Amino acid sequence: MTGTSAAKANANDYRQIAADKQRQRQGKIPREWLIDFDLRKGKDHDHDATADAAATTTATTTNLLQVPVTCGLLDEVECSITSEYDVTALLEKIKSGAWSAEQVTVAFCKRAAVAQQLTNCLTEIFFDDAIQRARQLDQERREAPGRQLRPLHGLPISLKDSFQVAGQDTSTGLACFVDEPAGQNSALAALLLDLGAVLYCKTNLPQTIMTGDSDNNVFGRTLNPHNLALTAGGSSGGEGALIALRGSLLGVGTDIAGSIRIPSLCNGIYGLRTSVGLVPHDGVRDLSVPGTDAVRSAAGPMATSVRDCRLFMKAVMESETWRYDSSVVSVPWRNLQERKKLRIGVVHDNGIHTPSPPVRRGLNQAVQLLQGRDDVETVSLTLPGVGQIYQDLVKYWAPLGAEHLSALFAQTGEPTIPSLEALGLMAVEGTTMKEYLELNARREDAAERYLRLFCHHRLDAILMPVAPHTAVPWDTWSGASYTGIWNYLDYPAIVLPVDKVRETDVADDVANAKYGPDDANLYRLYTGPELYRDAPIGVQLVGYRQMDEELLNTATVLDSIINGKR
Repeated sequence: MTGTSAAKANANDYRQIAADKQRQRQGKIPREWLIDFDLRKGKDHDHDATADAAATTTATTTNLLQVPVTCGLLDEVECSITSEYDVTALLEKIKSGAWSAEQVTVAFCKRAAVAQQLTNCLTEIFFDDAIQRARQLDQERREAPGRQLRPLHGLPISLKDSFQVAGQDTSTGLACFVDEPAGQNSALAALLLDLGAVLYCKTNLPQTIMTGDSDNNVFGRTLNPHNLALTAGGSSGGEGALIALRGSLLGVGTDIAGSIRIPSLCNGIYGLRTSVGLVPHDGVRDLSVPGTDAVRSAAGPMATSVRDCRLFMKAVMESETWRYDSSVVSVPWRNLQERKKLRIGVVHDNGIHTPSPPVRRGLNQAVQLLQGRDDVETVSLTLPGVGQIYQDLVKYWAPLGAEHLSALFAQTGEPTIPSLEALGLMAVEGTTMKEYLELNARREDAAERYLRLFCHHRLDAILMPVAPHTAVPWDTWSGASYTGIWNYLDYPAIVLPVDKVRETDVADDVANAKYGPDDANLYRLYTGPELYRDAPIGVQLVGYRQMDEELLNTATVLDSIINGKR
């Protein structure tokens, strides 16, 4: 091979692309923001962040949540800004002039830098641009002190890597898309900037954006800061880990099967899968086959409180979203009054996978807090036809089988990551036109059945597990039967944290798995509290399609009862 041919081949090899991209990313963190790697098993500053992260976490259940405030990088004010407020409260402090946009942005850039070094959660880092924008916002405020501030003035917001940000890559963890910076902002990025937000980083996701482990061949694996032995979830796992470490208070993910809700569960935060089209989605690279329009991805907020999810949705829906995205469902935000009495359907399992002991305890704990109240009524439900729905959902994801994704991998010789192998997506066969029409007909029937379910029981929402398990060890999350059904039906759903795994959550006999061999294999993943120490437990609250405001109102009430938050 000639020197020229060798150089060309090397340039198209995913390993070289990944090494170069990781060095570029590491160079975006100011040297004075590098933390003492003694905090992570004695590593030094010059090691690659991804390699360090993986080496640090082998066979350890270490919890890193306190490291950002103990590492010495953030001063007292920066610790206060990033630790003591949710977005709603922080915006009030910015509005009052307690802190400038620049102060807040620098604080979150620093904390995001720490989160990256601990968990490998970031893909694109543009702290310098963010700080410059914050200075411009402060200058605008000084020049027109009487002008009303924009709704998100000075608020740092992180985005999943699949959102285009002008001048930054949208590689989505695929080597074939590295070094192709976006020429313009995605619709949502443009809208958030017009609302006064500061964009400062993008976050990691899995190869194909479809698995429960945010791992890829370009950036490597994102780690769970609650317990390094467990997955951070996917596909918005970088957002989940970053928000858990409060390197962001509000980020935006996407969800086509649970990709907001699964990492929200794994990282103990709030995450809203919105109805399709309410949040602008144009300019998002989701890797679906071009031209398919069956089960669509939805963008939504991930945050540290329900009221921040509500704040985000209100700001977006009041902003003439049709000006940003031709496919958006541009309906105005409605300031609804909370219902005097809520009727909540409770689903204990979905008829496919049996919840593990901590998941059962978390749901029962939440339900017990709701029962016996004057303002909430609960009713037990059984979800119809989930098995067939989930089989059809998988077919919708890959109408051409693995052909489309395999072609992308082949451009740089990428292998399939382990969690994608476990999911089985690459083995799905394509569908014929006749089969595709049959899928659509069954989906129409299912939509009618679930409408009747909601109406017959006069439901305000359904309360159920997010998954049959908590976060699990790396590369073992293999399905989305509890979340994917709501993408299939296009129902909004929000995750509420309720607890964490405790010493009392002992493993029980696999014979308790009720639904066959696949169920038993998932059930035996939970081995007890030692490996699963500090793993968050959450519940999923589901509303009717396009009724997102009602769902958020209901979630606000239930969160106040379950978690004492308002």
